[in-house]
Parts: sequence; C-alpha cells; structure tokens
Amino acid sequence: MTGPFIWWHSRYDDQVHAFPLAQITEVGRGMLAARCHHATPRDLIVDTADGMRCFRCLLLVDAVESPARVTPAW
Repeated sequence: MTGPFIWWHSRYDDQVHAFPLAQITEVGRGMLAARCHHATPRDLIVDTADGMRCFRCLLLVDAVESPARVTPAW
C-alpha cells in the first residue's frame, strides 16, 4: 500500500491510523486496511485525526514519504 494517506480514528482499537486514500473510493469495500495492516470495518472509522496515533503507522508512513530526510553526522 502506498500513499497518499489520511489519518482516521478507528473505534475498533481506539487509535488513529494512516489509511490509503485509494481504498476510500472503492464502492462496496466493507473493511479498510491501515498502513500497519490494521483492518477496521468502514462503520467503525471516525473522520478525525484526534487521538493517539498508531506508532507502527507513524514509522511506516514516515519511511515511505521521507526515506532519507536525515543524514547521520557520524
């Protein structure tokens, strides 16, 4: 799954996950899969980014969108 992503709150596990925008337009899709592979029924997604973000999603989305943004000084 590649980006772009949207951060949405999942009432399934009460965390905010990065969901690929491409899934949202798929008609008839009952489950949405986050970047971390967390799957949530569409009716348990809340259209807000408020809440604790999924640590795994943060790592995976950041790795995809900015792969070499910091150069080690050593």
